[in-house]
Amino acid sequence: MSARRQVRVAPSFFDRLDELLPAERTGSGTPSTGDFLFYELPPLMDALAEDHRAVTLAVEGLEQVRVLIAAGTLVPRVALYVTVADDGAVEIIYLQIDTDPD
Repeated sequence: MSARRQVRVAPSFFDRLDELLPAERTGSGTPSTGDFLFYELPPLMDALAEDHRAVTLAVEGLEQVRVLIAAGTLVPRVALYVTVADDGAVEIIYLQIDTDPD
């Protein structure tokens, strides 16, 4: 097991989050960006901090990028794309969210 790493979120992640989820929770139950940040992101960041290599997969064609794919609490599936910065921190650079429960 590796040493726990710092995990940070790039501005590109927040841009993408704003594209995918509304600012406020919808009547149909779609979570808000705040819901995602409060409920979904912390356990995923913890997993990345503990051992990012073990919980991610290589992304074909993008040597420096890995992806963590997980079932969410408020969304069925989420994928976080990460890189390791020069200082050794794991940086979340992009995400995909599947809001369709089927």
